[in-house]
Parts: sequence; structure tokens; C-alpha cells
Amino acid sequence: MRHYCFLLILSFCLLALPALPGLPNPVVGPALGAAPQATAPKKDKADKAAKAEDTGKDKAADAAPDQKADDAKAEEKPLLPEHDPWEMVWAGQHDRLNQIKQIASKLSDGFADEAAHLTEKAQPFEEEARRLLVLTNTFKNWPNPMEAVSRRITVTVNQVNQVLEPILLARSEAQGLLEQVNYMADSLPEDLHDGRLSAEMRSYIQDIGQARLRLTAVLAQYNSALAPSLALIKRLEQTRKDISAQLPALWKDYYLQSPVPYFSPEAWANFGQQMIYSYQGMMLRLPVEMPVTVNQWSAAALRFIICLLFTGAISLLFYRRWINQNSNPVSRHIFRVSLPWLCLGLSLLGSSLSATGEFYRLFLALGNLSIILGQVFLAWDLRLLKYPDVEQQPAPFRRLMPLTLCAYALLYLPLTKPLVLMIWMSLVVASLFWRRRWTKGDYGSLQLESSVLDGDSIVLWLCLLLAISGLHIYSMALYLLFVSCSLALELSLGGMALISNINEHLPKEGARAALARLLVALAAPVVLVVAVVGVLLWVGTLPGGMYLLSEYVLKGVNVGATQFNIVQILLIISVFYLTRTAVAMGSRFLAKLPKQGLQIDSTLIPPMQTAFTYAVWAIFGLFVLRALGMELSNLAMVAGGLSVGIGFGMQTIVNNFLSGLILIFSRTLQAGDVVEVGGTTGRVRKISVRATMVETFDNALIYVPNSEFVASRLINWTRNSRTVRREITVGVAYGSDTALVMKLLLSIANGHENVLKYPTPTVTFNDFGASTLDFVLRFWVKDYDVGVSTSSDMRLEIEKQFRQHRIEVAFPQLDVHIKDMPPRFRAPQAQARVRAALPARRPRRRPATAAPAGKNDRRKKRANGKRNQGKGRAADRLTHFDPVGILDVNVLRGLSPTRNRQRRL
Repeated sequence: MRHYCFLLILSFCLLALPALPGLPNPVVGPALGAAPQATAPKKDKADKAAKAEDTGKDKAADAAPDQKADDAKAEEKPLLPEHDPWEMVWAGQHDRLNQIKQIASKLSDGFADEAAHLTEKAQPFEEEARRLLVLTNTFKNWPNPMEAVSRRITVTVNQVNQVLEPILLARSEAQGLLEQVNYMADSLPEDLHDGRLSAEMRSYIQDIGQARLRLTAVLAQYNSALAPSLALIKRLEQTRKDISAQLPALWKDYYLQSPVPYFSPEAWANFGQQMIYSYQGMMLRLPVEMPVTVNQWSAAALRFIICLLFTGAISLLFYRRWINQNSNPVSRHIFRVSLPWLCLGLSLLGSSLSATGEFYRLFLALGNLSIILGQVFLAWDLRLLKYPDVEQQPAPFRRLMPLTLCAYALLYLPLTKPLVLMIWMSLVVASLFWRRRWTKGDYGSLQLESSVLDGDSIVLWLCLLLAISGLHIYSMALYLLFVSCSLALELSLGGMALISNINEHLPKEGARAALARLLVALAAPVVLVVAVVGVLLWVGTLPGGMYLLSEYVLKGVNVGATQFNIVQILLIISVFYLTRTAVAMGSRFLAKLPKQGLQIDSTLIPPMQTAFTYAVWAIFGLFVLRALGMELSNLAMVAGGLSVGIGFGMQTIVNNFLSGLILIFSRTLQAGDVVEVGGTTGRVRKISVRATMVETFDNALIYVPNSEFVASRLINWTRNSRTVRREITVGVAYGSDTALVMKLLLSIANGHENVLKYPTPTVTFNDFGASTLDFVLRFWVKDYDVGVSTSSDMRLEIEKQFRQHRIEVAFPQLDVHIKDMPPRFRAPQAQARVRAALPARRPRRRPATAAPAGKNDRRKKRANGKRNQGKGRAADRLTHFDPVGILDVNVLRGLSPTRNRQRRL
């Protein structure tokens, strides 16, 4: 309601505002036509007012009779406002045009003096630029002087620009004024040829033309005066670009130079002159290596102090936060030795940046070497934090630093090649002798340091062989590569140990745990980046190292239309770690959704996790393609190639992949289901995109391709429910009480704890068998896993109950009926007497001349004897089995008895 009242009051004020008596009315209609005539200059108005005052008294009497008529006419004409906005705009347009004409006149008048000062100031720099162009042609094959010439060209161009700055500003001002005048001229109407223009408009057009001509003349003068200097600057800029393009190749040729013939007398013939050239080269590189003027030194010192204070304050803050009286001595050593070296190196790197954007090479090298020393101490301290059982001792890699610093010094100084070779060879030999005096430290379980120190002697011998061959640059590069890679590896292991130590103390649950895991995932690529940057730092410290890095490392290599460099590789690896962490965190978050009180089916979690995993990795794949410079539109061609590959050789793989997606998202199978496919029965453990892991009840893992689940018949025993129906078939003898049998079976089923009460167990009289009355007991088990054990328990109980109630569990029987007996079996007593009257057979004797039987022969005879004896015993048993003597033994032998079968005669 208040807002509504406020809007009403505001509307009323807006409507009543034009009707107030003291406000001027807007100019409309005829006033617009009279505006040009009423907008006379203020000076003319003042003159007219003065003349009117002088002649007012003389004309007072004459004007009195006509005053009423004038008042009447004035009432008829519309009143013009005292401060018309259109008149003010038009006056401002005239004033601006007059100002432009005045500024153009000043620029034209002061051009002569500025041109004279320009010639006087620019003359020394022009001579310096010509000398630099001559030196460029002289040292075009030498990287050290060419780098110094490039730096000097940059300084000269900046100095010339400072001299030309006033004139350039004046020319820019004239150019801006000319653009304004051209805009005014373009805004004039097109019908200017009409002769009915007023004098004021014609004057305005004339002033625009004059201003344009004057500004054009001023610009022509400035351009003619600046043309030689600007042409020289352009030539110097082009020369500097050419040098920058040639320096990587020159430094590459410098480090890959041919062997030095130091045994040749010609190499030492002009040694004195070469040393003079070396000294001149050092003097020429002096502006490149360090500040020269007082202003440069003061600026570098100020940057060094600011960086040192900043890094020192941060180190002190962490020291007071993390270190106390009970802290580990190794942690104290990190803040007292390792970090100060790193702070010093970073401060030197900050002071190496010049005002022109270039680097002072000496400060850059000293800063890199300080950081390398800090890395040596820091890497050892991190290793000791992981292995506290190792005795605290100085860093092992400090023994490699003296020769490393000497190698950098020899590469840095522009000395003659034979002299550098001899000095390096002497240093390597001295290092080999000095190494014999080393006392081997006890590093315990730290095998890296021991291996590196043991391999140092091998590397030194290789360096000595290269130096003897005249390849001293290769020798120094080999030793520096060995030390840098060893230090980077030690730093990586120490960093990973620190990460694992931090990970052990992180919270396991909650938002802080998720954030901590994300930070740990970021730490792994950070350690990798630090290791790679550590190696690149050694390269950047070399003379020309920055050019080599920018040309061969940062630019990378081209493979077709795709470009690879170290930055892209590190970025891809970092994003890979982040993607893997995101997948793990997302899957864990989805798994905990049912526990957070959300009404979500737990069986939906695995498909959601799979979809999330594929989506995140797909985004990572697109990022990799884009990071490598590949256009996503080219994926159509890749898809075409994949379709051909799928059609020929990848049918099975793609079939299994698509079948896996169908199984996952259709939820036909789930982990924990008991399935039967292809004659295999087991429990599903894991469903992947290629195959499904099935664990059989024999504890065997079977990887079944997903296509079999989709294409063949699949039985899922536990998809709908864990309950399963079992049945037991029981056969009783004819004559048993069937009602009692059914009652006993039902009572046994109802009495078991694993049998469900609903559906109720049932017993059916199935069939009249050949030897049994067949009953089938069907019941439901509450869980598939206890189905077999429940059936076994119930069979045992059935056997017990049937034995107690004298119910015979029947077995198959066979009745043999003989109609006609053989004649000899009709009088068994006579046959017995005849057999008793026969003489007994005498046993055969073994021939004396027979050769002794071998072991195998004796075994065969013994087996045959036992077999014959067994046959005789069987015959006896069959004979005694015939109490009435109505069967022949041979007839009984024709019957093949089987297990659990009885023959009734």
C-alpha cells in the first residue's frame, strides 16, 4: 500500500511540474526556426547592450508613443528562453572549432624548435644503432655476442623512443584533432551548395576547412621529421626479431659443436688474441649480465629486498605455526636451511627482471643455483621425514655440487674452447681422486642416494672419456643431466612421502575429508610439475637456456597438425589425476545416498555410478583432444574409421560393450544375483563393460562375456526374490501306509526352520513305480543359499522318521523265473557222487629250463592267479547260493550282478 501511494504522489508531481510559473517552456515549433538567428555571440550582445544604454536617454521621448504597440506585438510573439540548450550546444561547437585552430597554430609554430632538438638528441643513438647493425653482421655465428647485441638493440630502441616521445605525442595530438575535424565535416548536411545558407553557417564551414588544412600540414611536417628515426627503429626491431629467431639454432650448434682439436698447435696459435676477444665479449655482455647504471642497480636492489621480505615473512609465519619445542629436528632443518636458500633464490629471480622486461643473466643464474641448493637440502629433509630410523646427516647430494657449479661457471664464461676443455678435464680428474677419500655414509633403507653416489664414479669416467675426445660440452651436459635427474627423482620421492604422511592424518568422513582428498589428488601432479620444473631450471640456468626452452620445450614438436609440448603434457596429467579423484569421490557420494535418508532404490546406485564414471571420462577425453589442438569436428572422420574397424575386427568387443551397457542400465543382472547361463551357475560379483564376473559355488571366478547374457537363455534365481522352491522325491515299498507317508513328509517340512510357512509345503503321490510308490515333497526355502543344505537335512530326517515308523524305502528288485532245468541239474546227488569219484588233479611243475621271469612278468602272473582264484571263489559262492542245486554255475556267471541289486531265485 505504501508503494502504491508513493507511485501516485510521484505521478502527480510529474504532471504538475510543467505548470509551475518559474520554469521555462520547451522550445517547439517556430522557436526552432528562430534559434539560429537568436544564437549570436555573447560579445555582440554586450556591444548592443552598451549602445542601447548610450542612446536610451535620447530616444526615450520618441519611444514612449510606440511602447504600447511594441508591448502588444511582444505579447503576440512567443517568448524565447534565456538559456536555450540548443544555443549552448551550437556555441560549444564553435568554441571547440576555434580551440582546434589555436592548437594547430601552436603545433605549427613550435615544430621548428622540436625538430632541431630531435636531431640533436637522436644523433648519438642513431650512430649507436648503426654500430649495432655492423656488429650483428660481424658476430652472426656466435650466440654469446649476438645475445648481447640483441639486448643492446632493445636498450637503444627504448632510448630512441624516449627521445621521440614528445614529438610522437604532438603528432598523436594533431592526428586526434584532425579526426575530430573530419568528423565535424562529415556531419554537415548534403545540401551545402544551396545559396540560401546564412553567413554564420558559411563561416562555420570555412573554419572547418581551414582547421583541416592546417592540421594536415602539421602532420606532414611531423611525419617528415620522424621518418628517419622511425625507419631506423623499424630496422632495429626487425634485426632483433631476426636475432631472436637465430639464437635457438646458434645455441643448439654451440652445444652440439664438433670435437675440439686441443692437441693441434693451431688451436693454441692465437691464444692471446683469443683471450682478448673473450674479454671483449665479456665487456659486451656486461649490460646483459647485470645492471650498469645507478638507477638499474637501485631498482634491482629494491626488487630483491621486497621479494626477500615477502618470502621471509611467509616462511616465518609457517615456522611459528608448525614448529615448537617438541618438533622433529628434520622439520627445524627445513625452516632453518632449506627454505632460506629457496627464499634467496626466489629473491634473486625477482631482482633479475629489468625495466624493459628482459632478465639480467647473472642474477638469473645465481637465483637458479640458489634454488638448486635449496632443493638438495629440501629433498633430503623430506626423505628423512619418511624414514626417521635413518641417522640424521648432511645431504648426500651436496657432494655433487662443487663440480656442478664449476661446470656452470665454465659454460657461462666466454673463454676459448681449448682452455675450457683443459680446465674441465682437470676438474674431472681431481673429482675422481677426491672421490676416493669419501667416507661412505649409512643411509639405511634409502637406496636411491646410495645408488646415485655409487654411480657418480661411472658418470665421471664417461665424462672424462668425452673430454679426452674433445667433446667437453657433451661431457659437462652429461654430468649436469645426471645430477639434475637424480635430484628431481629424490625430490619427487620426498614429495610423495610427504603427501602420504599428510593423507594418514586427514579426516575420513565429511566435507573436510572430501576437500582434503581433492587437495591430495592435486598434490600428486604438483609433485610431478615440481620435478619437471626442477629439471627445466637446470636447463634455464645454462647460457642460452631460456632460448632453448622456449624453442624446443615450450613450443614442442608438431605431429601433423597437432603440436605437443611439455606444458600440455603436464596439464593433461594434472587433469587426469583430478578426473580420477572426481570419479572416486562421485562414486563414493552416490553409494552413500541411500544412507542419507533419500528415498532411492539401492539397486539404482551401480548404474548411476557407471553413467557418472563414463560421463566424467568422456569429458576428460574431449578435453585432451582440445588441449592437443584437435578440432572436435574431426571426430566425424574418426568415427568413420572406427566404424570400419568395428565392421572388420572389433565386432566382438563392441558387441560385449553394448551388451554390458544393456545389462547395466536394464538392471537384468545385479551384483549378488545367482544366475545360470550356458550351463554355468554362480553368483554375480561384478558387471563391467566387457564381461561379467561370476563366482561359482566351487569358489571359481568365471568371466562370462556380456553378449552371452543377452543372446542366450539366462536364468536369474534371485532377481525377483531370494526364496526358491525345492522338491524331494521319495519311493516307498508297495504295501506301505501312504497316508502315514504323506503325514510324515509334511510334518518334517513344516518342522524345518528354513522352510517357509507360506507357500505351504505340499506332498503329492506322483506315480506307481516299477518297484516303488513315488511321492514328491515340494517346499519353499527362505534363501537360495540354504536350499541345498535344507534339502540334505530333510532327507536325513525322512530316513530317520521312516526307520522309526518301519516304512521301507524301496529299491529296484528283479525276479527270475526258470521254466525248464538242464538234465544234469535234475539229479544233483548223482552228479555229486560222480564228481567225488574222480581222481584229484596233480599240480603242474614249472619247467627247470625256463628263464627267470622279470619283475613285470611276475606281477602279471600273480594278477592272473588272483583273478582265477577270484573266479573260483565266485563260482563257489554261486554254487553255495543254490541250496536246491537247480542252477548251473556257468548260468549264474552269465548274470551280471550290479550294485544295490538282489536276484531272487
